[in-house]
Amino acid sequence: MAVPQIIRSLVFVGGHDRGKIRQLAESGPDAVCIDLEDSTPLAEKDKARSQFHEVASEIAGIGPLVFVRTNLGGKALEDDLKAVMCPELHCVSSPKVESGDSVRQFEKLVLKAEQVSGLAEGGLLIRPVIETAQGVRNAYEIASASARVAYLGGVEGGIFGDLGGSLGYQQTETGLETLYLRSKILIDARAAEVPFPIGGGMTSRQDAQGAREFAKENRILGYNGMHCWGRAEVIAAVNEEFTPLQKEIEEWGAVLPLLEEAERAGLSVAHINDKVYDLIGLVRIREQLTLASRLGIY
Repeated sequence: MAVPQIIRSLVFVGGHDRGKIRQLAESGPDAVCIDLEDSTPLAEKDKARSQFHEVASEIAGIGPLVFVRTNLGGKALEDDLKAVMCPELHCVSSPKVESGDSVRQFEKLVLKAEQVSGLAEGGLLIRPVIETAQGVRNAYEIASASARVAYLGGVEGGIFGDLGGSLGYQQTETGLETLYLRSKILIDARAAEVPFPIGGGMTSRQDAQGAREFAKENRILGYNGMHCWGRAEVIAAVNEEFTPLQKEIEEWGAVLPLLEEAERAGLSVAHINDKVYDLIGLVRIREQLTLASRLGIY
């Protein structure tokens, strides 16, 4: 059973190029999404499907979690789901989602594929990819359509990307043009209790410093991680920005037992050393300390 967790950095790569896939997996991302949709040329889709199990095993052996993005529908989607069911798969991404019904239909197909393949029913997570104006409008409906939705977010991209083309904005170095949609989708995701929103994308800047600045903005908004370019220096900058500081880890670790004691006592706040801690913050503290523990820094 896949367990949702913070994904600081998510990279996409076509499923046909094993050399590039391995290079990306070795570059330090938390997750690699094998894209059987737009990043895989039509003539290479059967190849990408046939080698998926081996590729997924290789990625998992290196360390990142394995995501996949399927084609939109029909036989291509059925062929994708049949090909990708394997123990290493963590999350299945559905492209161009515009409604809750689309998520529910996709979930049924994933369940059927799990049953046919012998995987645990309900074990895979789902990431609806919002890539249209209608998807942005219906983000809460999409986010709340299935308990399997663990990752969702608003992203930046140019006019030759689906979202930029749908909305018609002009991409800039700061990403200000997508601030509203990233904020709106984040609020919808949090309201639907999606545990770990992944936002981001990249602005017109493609360097590590630009990625770091955009990651910082997304972190401040409330995202846990972001989709980014698959270059080692970019991934490292994004990972660092979404990793808690040592002083934060030390403070949270020190107050956690006292906060949990207050929680057990049924309190809503705790007073510690003249500071007031609202216990709603326990959710984020636990998430961040779990991440720190995973990284070996707590």
